[in-house]
Amino acid sequence: MDKAVRIVATGDSMTETAGAGCPALATALAVAFPARAFEIVNQGVGGTRVGYGLWRLTHAYEFNARPYPSLVSLDPDLVLLESFAYNNGSDGLQGDGLTHFCDMHRKMVATIRSQTRALIVMVVTIAPDGEHFLETVPNFMHTPRSIRRWMAEDRARYLEAAVDLAAELDLPLANVYAATLKAEQQGTPLGRWIDQTDWIHPGPEGHGLTAEVTVQTIRQHRLLEDACDG
Repeated sequence: MDKAVRIVATGDSMTETAGAGCPALATALAVAFPARAFEIVNQGVGGTRVGYGLWRLTHAYEFNARPYPSLVSLDPDLVLLESFAYNNGSDGLQGDGLTHFCDMHRKMVATIRSQTRALIVMVVTIAPDGEHFLETVPNFMHTPRSIRRWMAEDRARYLEAAVDLAAELDLPLANVYAATLKAEQQGTPLGRWIDQTDWIHPGPEGHGLTAEVTVQTIRQHRLLEDACDG
């Protein structure tokens, strides 16, 4: 068997909640590439913004009282760069929010490209459900649905900006956002993909869909062949 392909997933809690080693992704990769070995490192950190994601590329850090190495020190073959849209989306659509969001992603991609040999996939996560967003989060109890709906709309706009960035930066795109919206148009409620204990994060099916779309992207762009050649 070939040397294990090292995949590092970085992002916020939309990545963190996939679990240590991203088991849904590990399963999907094993099915799609049975002759390959994989090492998957989950460097998602809940509640964090893209600027801290940029910092973590080149600095060791702690999360939940555990030390983690910088991403570049792991020498990955493939980086899954999740959008951070749910946290940066709090900046809204006025002022410098979207500009800052895009600039930080450009710097992240430039850093990964200059300091590692890794290929990069942009992972744009599940769409928010505007009717239920944050519905079961204690801090948002009694918050009007109208407010929670525009908060969801802001996050959708940041997710769309991440899709545009993938095209601008010539990155393979795992567009889970579009996959969930397409499923909704075909009659599958967005709630199928969302953890309904908070109406934010992917639930098991959401992480499964993310893994499926990510593996499809890896196959479509022949990234394993390129990673091994590199």
